[in-house]
Amino acid sequence: MPICSSTRCCRKDSEKAMRLNFSIASALIIVLLSAVPGARSATAQTTPATENSPASAGSAHPTFVLHPAPFARMPGLKEYRYLHAIDCNSPLHWDGDTLYLFNSFLHPFRTSGPDLLHQANQTRVHLGDFDDLLDMWIEATFKDNDGTLYGAFHHEPDGVCFSDTHLPTAPKIGWLKSEDNGKKWKDLGFVIMASPCAINCKTESPWDAGGTGDFVFLPDSQKKFFYFYGTSYDPRLEEQGIWAARMAYADRNNPAGKVLKWHRGGWSEPALWGHVTPVFPSTRDYHKKDGSMFWGPSIHWNTYLGMYVMVLNHAINTRLDADGIYISYNPEVGNPKGWSKPAMLIPLVDIRKAMAGGETGLPDVMNNGWYPQVIGMAKGETDKLAGQKARLFMGGVSNLEIIFLKPGEKAN
Repeated sequence: MPICSSTRCCRKDSEKAMRLNFSIASALIIVLLSAVPGARSATAQTTPATENSPASAGSAHPTFVLHPAPFARMPGLKEYRYLHAIDCNSPLHWDGDTLYLFNSFLHPFRTSGPDLLHQANQTRVHLGDFDDLLDMWIEATFKDNDGTLYGAFHHEPDGVCFSDTHLPTAPKIGWLKSEDNGKKWKDLGFVIMASPCAINCKTESPWDAGGTGDFVFLPDSQKKFFYFYGTSYDPRLEEQGIWAARMAYADRNNPAGKVLKWHRGGWSEPALWGHVTPVFPSTRDYHKKDGSMFWGPSIHWNTYLGMYVMVLNHAINTRLDADGIYISYNPEVGNPKGWSKPAMLIPLVDIRKAMAGGETGLPDVMNNGWYPQVIGMAKGETDKLAGQKARLFMGGVSNLEIIFLKPGEKAN
């Protein structure tokens, strides 16, 4: 399957990649020298509450219980004919007694309030005079101790395959910072992208011809690195699925060219145009009708389990229709090999039940439970931090509480 529109394009790509590799060689050596060592489960029904079973007997992985909970919905965006459109992960952060939330659909909007259930004051964030004209989604944020808010955006360029259309696109990821809790942002440049020649304009996907996006990032416990986990829509099967990348915490104000992708067991590839070795590889070619892979992860540190928890979508075709939402655990976010085999968190039939009341959102999101997030509801908790009890949101809608259980612990 051709992935480049011309040999001239690929030759330029190769030459630029060589120059890029050379220019970041010193940074690569420094980062590597400082590196830190580092059968499907039973489904959980929404009613009545049912305990999730380990994937195999003797499993040391945590389990969970899902309970019905009062309906909750993020504000979302009133765009086109939709009243509550949300089209990616929705990050949150605290500043004193105020909780800030970002919802995105083609552009991010910010709300604030005393908690997640009482969000108001919606405002369109300012990304910059040029960036405000582009299709951009803020998918993850981090509030630093000095008050600076860092964020990362998913950008979908127009005209990737056809000059007069947006789709199929090839997403890329950029880095932002804000001094006013995300009302205005400064764009610090693209930090993660696939090769511009890794494009398949004969794809059967209605969404992506290539690219990398639909991601999350968060720091490790020592604040040495930020770790990214996202989705590769590369035309090459061996590079499709959930990827990992990292950036030194010290580079957060000047990140371009300093992010490295996980490849063949190490942080060895430049995040700009470099290769990836997927953490969870695609099982069928995404660019064919029956493509199948995990995508769109969200991750939080669970204080009760003492582990990182990832929830993610699972597509059973190239339209990204789902068979369910899955869950994985890892004691160390900086170890891509440490994630447990994804187990079913909630099957499609129960997703449809759990999305009741969310009909005014985007149809594909509501029908498939896209953008699952575990969000802690106590003060100080967010999409990045939760305890034993939290809410399971999908597409900004929640009718479920999730209760985590340590290995061997039984539900009450």
